[in-house]
Amino acid sequence: MNMRKNFRNLFVLPFFLLCFLSAQAQDYVYEIQLAIYATPEYKKFKALHSVGYVYSIEMENSLYRIMMGTYSSKSTANDKLKLVQRKGFKDAYLVKKELKEADAVYIVQLATYDQQADIYWPDWQRLSPQLVAQLSDNKVRVAIGPYYTRAEAEEVQARVQMRGPKDVFIKKVSANVLHKVEKFDLERSASYAQNSGAMRLSVKALQELLIQEKLYDVASNGALTPTTKSAMIQYKKTNKHYILHRNMAGEMESNDGIEEYTLQYYVNMIPKDPVTAAAGLEQFKNPIAKIFLAYVYLNEDVPVADKTTRVNQLMNASLEQVFKGYRGETRYDFSMKYSYEDVGQLLQHLKAMYEVLKERPDIPCWMFERHAKLMKETFQPYWQNRRDDYTVSSDCGSFMDLEELRVLFLVSEEFADTQTDFKGVKGINQLYIAPQPIPHQEIEELEKWNGNLWKNLKRLETGSPLQQNMYSLLRFSYYDALQVLETHFMFKGMPGIEARSLGLKILKKTVGGNLKSYLK
Repeated sequence: MNMRKNFRNLFVLPFFLLCFLSAQAQDYVYEIQLAIYATPEYKKFKALHSVGYVYSIEMENSLYRIMMGTYSSKSTANDKLKLVQRKGFKDAYLVKKELKEADAVYIVQLATYDQQADIYWPDWQRLSPQLVAQLSDNKVRVAIGPYYTRAEAEEVQARVQMRGPKDVFIKKVSANVLHKVEKFDLERSASYAQNSGAMRLSVKALQELLIQEKLYDVASNGALTPTTKSAMIQYKKTNKHYILHRNMAGEMESNDGIEEYTLQYYVNMIPKDPVTAAAGLEQFKNPIAKIFLAYVYLNEDVPVADKTTRVNQLMNASLEQVFKGYRGETRYDFSMKYSYEDVGQLLQHLKAMYEVLKERPDIPCWMFERHAKLMKETFQPYWQNRRDDYTVSSDCGSFMDLEELRVLFLVSEEFADTQTDFKGVKGINQLYIAPQPIPHQEIEELEKWNGNLWKNLKRLETGSPLQQNMYSLLRFSYYDALQVLETHFMFKGMPGIEARSLGLKILKKTVGGNLKSYLK
């Protein structure tokens, strides 16, 4: 992925303008509060785009405070406030923030922009979902963080340098001058929300094939327009080979059924019948059973006397069972006894167990629905190796539910040297419910795999009529499945290039084995 032109215009502003640690004389900064909204949209504040950087901060009551800033002097802030009020925001007022040593945190700084710059956020989202922005009078710095120790920041810096730019650096700043990059920030960019309507190579490939089939007579522009969708439907209704495989796909049985009375069975049951689930979990000595039982009590799905004591007993017994005698590296000190007051801490320790246990149930997908924000933060990649891998149960849906992917698998079997199973889906089902950005190197490898595959398959286009028909059927099914996967990931909030790469990853895992003879 090529970074935008201003990617190299980094680090041009001296630290002393905002970094309170290198400018001890600056004890305060100033911001302008514009409004409070339940569901803020940037377009309502677009008139202020040329005045300053407007952003949102989520409050504890799920409302959002809309702010503009940050300014190093009160006089500058007052001048901006007057401009804001002239633009129609009569109720705006100044907020004074103190910069204290106690609020110091570390960030990994990625880039510096002018505040009016159009930041292409996907460039940075692919490196980390934990983006923050640090504002000064006229600059915005994009960073990853915050971290409370330099060691944590150094680990992140090393991982970023493996996947992206090398000239990122660690900086110590006040937490009071940072805000988490949210949807509101993304809406500032001219590229926001254009993924689904922009040119998509998968759709362009479909259009070119439909033109050959005389079902589409418009230029292939890669946009998934109603005309394109209509032609795709017509292909599916009239192509006899496709109809045959589609009927077979409808009869495919899922292998994702959960055997009754197993640990997975009771874990998946928690949101529907927590009382029965808790009774079932109590029968298992498995440490994961203990931690889910503790969750049921802590989350008050099942009322229990002396909840705190019971939860702490279960959790600490589970941790001791897993980590006593364990010699590997961990993120937490499990020689200690912990007291659990919130679900977030429990989830962090659950993830730590999944990092070291070989035999464990799938993470239930209902946890991602119940605790979307916590689960996204807890289960994002940390080690950048197999310890980050985990499986998600399919009780909320899976890639195997997608008809287009089933059809593609059956069509691809016609090209296989040996019979294969529809496998690989369960092992990557965490991408279905909680997709994560893909490293730049893997994006390049997936594109290379896709390019080599179709370069070698293309020879069938000039073969016998049967080969030509099968080639066209495979090409349609392949890119139809890819565009559906891309759309799935876009709805999960992934930018276009990430959505495509994730789609290719699913295709490689599910049908790559059937097509491997065309990669030689």
